[in-house]
Amino acid sequence: MNAEIGEIWLVTIPILEIDKNNDINVKLQRRPCLILDDGRGLIVEEDNRNFHVLKLTTQYDRYKRKLIKDWRKIGLAKKSYIRIEMPIKIEKAQFERKIAKLPEEELMSVYNEVYNIINTEALAKISKKYKESKKEKVVA
Repeated sequence: MNAEIGEIWLVTIPILEIDKNNDINVKLQRRPCLILDDGRGLIVEEDNRNFHVLKLTTQYDRYKRKLIKDWRKIGLAKKSYIRIEMPIKIEKAQFERKIAKLPEEELMSVYNEVYNIINTEALAKISKKYKESKKEKVVA
């Protein structure tokens, strides 16, 4: 089964932790995440190898969390919030299983909030400049 925009999946995410000896350890965390972009460039830029997702949490924060209205109705076990402040990039291999699908109206509301936080125009300019510099290096 292929993951699609608007679906909530359980995914494996690597988390970097620094221990008391200042050693960096990688731990794997299984988290429910909402798929915002399947590589079409809806968040940052087109990238057909990666997905952009938002983590779900049961912890409330007025600024950085968006309540999933009918969380029981769509099949979630607990009252859940979408962490809108930090889209993360993951690969297809990190998806474990589909949990639910967010209603389209609620998904559009999430996009509006993400776009209010992320300066998409600045990201587009940076992306364009980067692509142009790569083309110049290939030509040279």
